[in-house]
Amino acid sequence: MGVDNFFLKIYNVTIQSYEGENKKMPKQTFFNLPEEKRNKIINISLLEFAQHSYRAASLSRIVEKAGIAKGSMYQYFKNKKGLYLYLIDFTTNRKLSYIDRHLDSSIENFYMLYKQIIFLAVKYDLGNLGKSLFTYNALNNRSDKEMREIAMKMKEKKRNFLKKYVITAREKGQIRKEVDVDLITWIINQISMNLGTYMGIKFNFNYINLIEKGILKLPISDKKLESMVDELIEIFKHGFEPKNKTKA
Repeated sequence: MGVDNFFLKIYNVTIQSYEGENKKMPKQTFFNLPEEKRNKIINISLLEFAQHSYRAASLSRIVEKAGIAKGSMYQYFKNKKGLYLYLIDFTTNRKLSYIDRHLDSSIENFYMLYKQIIFLAVKYDLGNLGKSLFTYNALNNRSDKEMREIAMKMKEKKRNFLKKYVITAREKGQIRKEVDVDLITWIINQISMNLGTYMGIKFNFNYINLIEKGILKLPISDKKLESMVDELIEIFKHGFEPKNKTKA
């Protein structure tokens, strides 16, 4: 199957969902700021959108916490939407770059590849709770029609990209041929996007509560994460029926 630039391709697919909005992305004045100040604005903005819907998020709260004038913010971004789209770009790039750096590109088996992707994604999310919650909210945005349409396009393009790998795995005999490809793709995609909810249940935490307390990382061991991912892969491969069940 190959993983040549696997996540770069996903990133490009995602970014194309709103490439027409690039004119609202940061102005050069933002990139002229010292790195420390840029990161402060980014981190405060991420937490604002992570804790509030797009419509309820406030530029006034962001600039107050960042210690800058509201007029200065408009020198960096055209409007709230421009800031929001930049944050989607920023968080997507950071996460996929992390996964791409640690992914074993020699993996050919669909399940082993998916296992490693999910493990790395979850590990990144637990170390970056603010970015993780922001991304989840962005993909499930329902408060604004235009943002909702962007989220739907992002999901659709990711789903279509994943579908190609499902088809390849089925052709190699790694996935049952009698099961509908769209159903398999949808199940895998839905679980992947909502795995954070299960993580909160399994490890007994709430993203928003932790962020409000200033906790942005959870030190859950690789062993526990791998055990959870192994169970998920087993369900994908064998379903819920007991392996030793005798036919009636």
